[in-house]
Amino acid sequence: MAGAEEKTQYRAGTGRRLVFAFVFLLLLPFYISLGPMLFWRISQGHWLGTFGLLIIAVLFSILMFLILIELIFSIRSEVRFGEKTVELTLPSGRGATPMLRYAKQVVPFADVDSVEIRREVYRNRLAPVTMKGARVKMKDGRFIKLGYVNEANVDACMPYPEIGEQIAARARVPLVDSGYVLRSARDKIFGRRAEGEALDPIEENEVAKINRKHQNFMIGLVGALVLLVGLGMASDRDRRIDVGSLFELLPSQETPE
Repeated sequence: MAGAEEKTQYRAGTGRRLVFAFVFLLLLPFYISLGPMLFWRISQGHWLGTFGLLIIAVLFSILMFLILIELIFSIRSEVRFGEKTVELTLPSGRGATPMLRYAKQVVPFADVDSVEIRREVYRNRLAPVTMKGARVKMKDGRFIKLGYVNEANVDACMPYPEIGEQIAARARVPLVDSGYVLRSARDKIFGRRAEGEALDPIEENEVAKINRKHQNFMIGLVGALVLLVGLGMASDRDRRIDVGSLFELLPSQETPE
Protein backbone atom coordinates (compact mmCIF):
# COMPACT_ATOMS: atom_id res chain seq x y z
CA MET A 1 0.00 0.00 0.00
CA ALA A 2 2.98 2.33 -0.20
CA GLY A 3 1.98 3.53 -3.65
CA ALA A 4 -1.61 4.00 -2.54
CA GLU A 5 -0.52 6.09 0.49
CA GLU A 6 0.88 8.76 -1.86
CA LYS A 7 -2.26 8.99 -3.99
CA THR A 8 -4.38 12.04 -3.15
CA GLN A 9 -7.02 11.88 -5.89
CA TYR A 10 -9.17 9.18 -7.47
CA ARG A 11 -11.15 9.93 -10.63
CA ALA A 12 -11.56 8.69 -14.19
CA GLY A 13 -8.92 9.78 -16.66
CA THR A 14 -9.56 12.09 -19.62
CA GLY A 15 -9.19 9.19 -22.05
CA ARG A 16 -11.94 7.16 -20.38
CA ARG A 17 -14.31 10.11 -20.34
CA LEU A 18 -13.67 10.89 -24.00
CA VAL A 19 -14.15 7.25 -25.03
CA PHE A 20 -17.54 6.93 -23.32
CA ALA A 21 -18.66 10.33 -24.65
CA PHE A 22 -17.56 9.39 -28.19
CA VAL A 23 -19.29 5.99 -28.10
CA PHE A 24 -22.50 7.49 -26.69
CA LEU A 25 -22.64 10.26 -29.31
CA LEU A 26 -21.74 7.80 -32.08
CA LEU A 27 -24.63 5.45 -31.22
CA LEU A 28 -27.15 8.17 -30.34
CA PRO A 29 -28.38 8.98 -33.92
CA PHE A 30 -29.10 5.32 -34.70
CA TYR A 31 -30.77 4.85 -31.32
CA ILE A 32 -33.03 7.88 -31.86
CA SER A 33 -33.98 6.59 -35.32
CA LEU A 34 -35.33 3.31 -33.87
CA GLY A 35 -38.44 5.07 -32.52
CA PRO A 36 -39.61 6.53 -35.85
CA MET A 37 -38.73 3.27 -37.62
CA LEU A 38 -40.93 1.25 -35.25
CA PHE A 39 -43.75 3.80 -35.42
CA TRP A 40 -43.74 3.77 -39.24
CA ARG A 41 -43.74 -0.04 -39.43
CA ILE A 42 -46.59 -0.42 -36.93
CA SER A 43 -48.69 2.42 -38.39
CA GLN A 44 -48.30 1.03 -41.94
CA GLY A 45 -48.99 -2.55 -40.86
CA HIS A 46 -45.56 -3.88 -41.82
CA TRP A 47 -45.24 -6.66 -39.24
CA LEU A 48 -42.52 -8.64 -41.04
CA GLY A 49 -39.31 -8.07 -39.08
CA THR A 50 -40.98 -5.63 -36.66
CA PHE A 51 -40.71 -8.00 -33.71
CA GLY A 52 -36.97 -8.45 -34.32
CA LEU A 53 -36.53 -4.68 -34.57
CA LEU A 54 -38.42 -4.30 -31.28
CA ILE A 55 -36.04 -6.73 -29.55
CA ILE A 56 -33.06 -4.80 -30.96
CA ALA A 57 -34.62 -1.55 -29.66
CA VAL A 58 -35.00 -2.99 -26.15
CA LEU A 59 -31.44 -4.34 -26.08
CA PHE A 60 -30.14 -1.08 -27.55
CA SER A 61 -31.96 0.87 -24.81
CA ILE A 62 -30.27 -1.23 -22.13
CA LEU A 63 -26.89 -0.72 -23.80
CA MET A 64 -27.36 3.06 -24.09
CA PHE A 65 -28.49 3.27 -20.45
CA LEU A 66 -25.36 1.42 -19.29
CA ILE A 67 -23.12 3.65 -21.42
CA LEU A 68 -24.86 6.75 -20.01
CA ILE A 69 -24.31 5.51 -16.44
CA GLU A 70 -20.61 4.93 -17.13
CA LEU A 71 -20.30 8.35 -18.81
CA ILE A 72 -21.89 10.17 -15.85
CA PHE A 73 -19.78 8.12 -13.42
CA SER A 74 -16.58 8.99 -15.30
CA ILE A 75 -17.42 12.70 -15.30
CA ARG A 76 -18.77 13.17 -11.77
CA SER A 77 -17.12 10.64 -9.44
CA GLU A 78 -14.12 11.93 -7.54
CA VAL A 79 -12.33 11.33 -4.23
CA ARG A 80 -9.85 13.99 -3.14
CA PHE A 81 -7.71 13.62 -0.02
CA GLY A 82 -6.64 16.66 1.94
CA GLU A 83 -4.52 17.09 5.04
CA LYS A 84 -7.40 16.76 7.51
CA THR A 85 -10.40 15.85 5.33
CA VAL A 86 -11.46 13.75 2.36
CA GLU A 87 -13.85 15.18 -0.22
CA LEU A 88 -16.23 12.59 -1.70
CA THR A 89 -18.35 13.00 -4.84
CA LEU A 90 -19.94 9.58 -5.28
CA PRO A 91 -23.23 7.91 -6.24
CA SER A 92 -25.64 8.29 -3.36
CA GLY A 93 -28.82 6.52 -4.42
CA ARG A 94 -30.12 3.07 -3.63
CA GLY A 95 -32.12 0.65 -5.73
CA ALA A 96 -32.03 0.00 -9.47
CA THR A 97 -30.46 3.32 -10.55
CA PRO A 98 -28.01 4.44 -7.86
CA MET A 99 -25.50 5.78 -10.40
CA LEU A 100 -27.81 8.62 -11.52
CA ARG A 101 -27.83 10.44 -8.16
CA TYR A 102 -24.67 11.90 -6.67
CA ALA A 103 -23.79 13.60 -3.39
CA LYS A 104 -20.79 15.72 -2.49
CA GLN A 105 -19.57 15.80 1.10
CA VAL A 106 -16.46 16.62 3.08
CA VAL A 107 -15.50 14.09 5.77
CA PRO A 108 -13.10 15.26 8.51
CA PHE A 109 -10.68 12.50 9.56
CA ALA A 110 -11.21 13.51 13.20
CA ASP A 111 -14.89 12.49 12.98
CA VAL A 112 -14.22 9.00 11.58
CA ASP A 113 -14.71 6.10 14.00
CA SER A 114 -13.77 3.17 11.73
CA VAL A 115 -13.84 1.89 8.16
CA GLU A 116 -15.64 -1.35 7.29
CA ILE A 117 -14.78 -3.64 4.39
CA ARG A 118 -17.19 -6.42 3.47
CA ARG A 119 -18.06 -8.73 0.59
CA GLU A 120 -21.64 -9.23 -0.53
CA VAL A 121 -22.47 -12.52 -2.24
CA TYR A 122 -25.44 -12.82 -4.61
CA ARG A 123 -26.14 -16.47 -5.38
CA ASN A 124 -28.93 -16.02 -7.93
CA ARG A 125 -29.19 -18.53 -10.76
CA LEU A 126 -28.67 -16.18 -13.72
CA ALA A 127 -25.72 -14.03 -12.70
CA PRO A 128 -24.15 -14.94 -9.33
CA VAL A 129 -21.54 -12.41 -8.27
CA THR A 130 -19.45 -11.26 -5.30
CA MET A 131 -19.13 -7.54 -4.63
CA LYS A 132 -16.51 -5.99 -2.36
CA GLY A 133 -17.40 -2.69 -0.75
CA ALA A 134 -16.37 -0.16 1.85
CA ARG A 135 -18.19 2.25 4.13
CA VAL A 136 -17.08 4.79 6.72
CA LYS A 137 -18.53 4.74 10.23
CA MET A 138 -18.64 8.17 11.84
CA LYS A 139 -18.37 8.86 15.58
CA ASP A 140 -21.99 10.04 15.67
CA GLY A 141 -23.14 6.60 14.44
CA ARG A 142 -23.74 7.53 10.79
CA PHE A 143 -22.45 5.41 7.91
CA ILE A 144 -21.11 6.88 4.69
CA LYS A 145 -21.17 4.39 1.84
CA LEU A 146 -18.20 4.57 -0.50
CA GLY A 147 -19.31 1.95 -3.01
CA TYR A 148 -18.88 -1.57 -4.34
CA VAL A 149 -16.69 -3.18 -6.97
CA ASN A 150 -16.87 -6.57 -8.62
CA GLU A 151 -14.30 -8.59 -6.70
CA ALA A 152 -13.25 -10.41 -9.88
CA ASN A 153 -12.93 -7.19 -11.91
CA VAL A 154 -12.02 -4.15 -9.80
CA ASP A 155 -12.52 -0.72 -11.38
CA ALA A 156 -9.05 0.83 -11.51
CA CYS A 157 -10.27 4.45 -11.40
CA MET A 158 -12.43 4.01 -8.27
CA PRO A 159 -11.22 1.05 -6.13
CA TYR A 160 -13.47 1.58 -3.12
CA PRO A 161 -11.77 -0.94 -0.79
CA GLU A 162 -8.41 0.74 -1.43
CA ILE A 163 -9.98 4.17 -0.80
CA GLY A 164 -11.41 2.84 2.46
CA GLU A 165 -7.96 1.62 3.49
CA GLN A 166 -6.55 5.06 2.72
CA ILE A 167 -9.19 6.77 4.86
CA ALA A 168 -8.51 4.40 7.76
CA ALA A 169 -4.76 4.97 7.51
CA ARG A 170 -5.04 8.77 7.34
CA ALA A 171 -7.66 8.93 10.13
CA ARG A 172 -5.68 6.37 12.18
CA VAL A 173 -8.78 4.30 12.91
CA PRO A 174 -9.41 0.52 12.75
CA LEU A 175 -10.06 -1.16 9.41
CA VAL A 176 -12.79 -3.75 10.13
CA ASP A 177 -13.17 -6.71 7.76
CA SER A 178 -16.78 -7.96 8.08
CA GLY A 179 -16.17 -10.98 5.86
CA TYR A 180 -18.83 -12.36 3.51
CA VAL A 181 -22.50 -11.36 3.71
CA LEU A 182 -25.19 -13.26 1.82
CA ARG A 183 -27.51 -10.78 0.09
CA SER A 184 -30.59 -10.95 -2.12
CA ALA A 185 -30.33 -9.45 -5.61
CA ARG A 186 -34.03 -8.50 -5.42
CA ASP A 187 -33.45 -6.49 -2.23
CA LYS A 188 -30.48 -4.77 -3.85
CA ILE A 189 -32.43 -3.78 -6.97
CA PHE A 190 -35.36 -2.36 -5.00
CA GLY A 191 -33.11 -0.62 -2.48
CA ARG A 192 -34.16 -2.63 0.57
CA ARG A 193 -31.58 -2.81 3.33
CA ALA A 194 -30.36 -6.14 4.62
CA GLU A 195 -32.32 -7.28 7.64
CA GLY A 196 -30.19 -7.84 10.74
CA GLU A 197 -26.55 -8.81 10.66
CA ALA A 198 -26.87 -12.56 10.00
CA LEU A 199 -23.77 -13.80 8.19
CA ASP A 200 -23.51 -17.11 6.38
CA PRO A 201 -20.02 -18.65 6.30
CA ILE A 202 -18.86 -19.09 2.70
CA GLU A 203 -15.80 -21.02 1.60
CA GLU A 204 -13.22 -19.44 -0.72
CA ASN A 205 -13.69 -22.14 -3.37
CA GLU A 206 -17.43 -21.36 -3.48
CA VAL A 207 -16.64 -17.67 -3.98
CA ALA A 208 -14.32 -18.55 -6.86
CA LYS A 209 -17.06 -20.72 -8.37
CA ILE A 210 -19.57 -17.85 -8.11
CA ASN A 211 -17.15 -15.44 -9.80
CA ARG A 212 -16.53 -17.97 -12.59
CA LYS A 213 -20.28 -18.40 -13.18
CA HIS A 214 -20.73 -14.63 -13.32
CA GLN A 215 -17.92 -14.28 -15.86
CA ASN A 216 -19.41 -17.02 -18.07
CA PHE A 217 -22.85 -15.37 -17.85
CA MET A 218 -21.50 -11.98 -18.90
CA ILE A 219 -19.58 -13.50 -21.84
CA GLY A 220 -22.76 -15.30 -22.97
CA LEU A 221 -24.84 -12.13 -22.56
CA VAL A 222 -22.46 -10.00 -24.64
CA GLY A 223 -22.24 -12.75 -27.27
CA ALA A 224 -26.04 -12.98 -27.49
CA LEU A 225 -26.33 -9.20 -27.82
CA VAL A 226 -23.77 -9.10 -30.64
CA LEU A 227 -25.49 -12.01 -32.38
CA LEU A 228 -28.94 -10.41 -32.20
CA VAL A 229 -27.67 -7.06 -33.49
CA GLY A 230 -25.82 -8.87 -36.31
CA LEU A 231 -28.93 -10.84 -37.27
CA GLY A 232 -31.00 -7.67 -37.23
CA MET A 233 -28.55 -5.86 -39.51
CA ALA A 234 -28.34 -8.85 -41.87
CA SER A 235 -32.14 -9.13 -42.00
CA ASP A 236 -32.47 -5.42 -42.73
CA ARG A 237 -29.86 -5.69 -45.49
CA ASP A 238 -31.68 -8.67 -47.09
CA ARG A 239 -34.96 -6.78 -47.09
CA ARG A 240 -33.29 -3.85 -48.85
CA ILE A 241 -31.82 -6.20 -51.46
CA ASP A 242 -35.26 -7.78 -52.06
CA VAL A 243 -36.90 -4.39 -52.48
CA GLY A 244 -34.16 -3.28 -54.87
CA SER A 245 -34.56 -6.45 -56.97
CA LEU A 246 -38.31 -5.91 -57.11
CA PHE A 247 -37.89 -2.43 -58.55
CA GLU A 248 -35.46 -3.77 -61.17
CA LEU A 249 -38.11 -6.25 -62.37
CA LEU A 250 -40.76 -3.56 -62.85
CA PRO A 251 -41.17 -2.35 -66.48
CA SER A 252 -39.65 1.05 -67.09
CA GLN A 253 -42.02 3.88 -67.82
CA GLU A 254 -40.89 5.64 -71.00
CA THR A 255 -42.46 8.93 -72.07
CA PRO A 256 -43.84 8.65 -75.61
CA GLU A 257 -42.39 11.18 -78.09
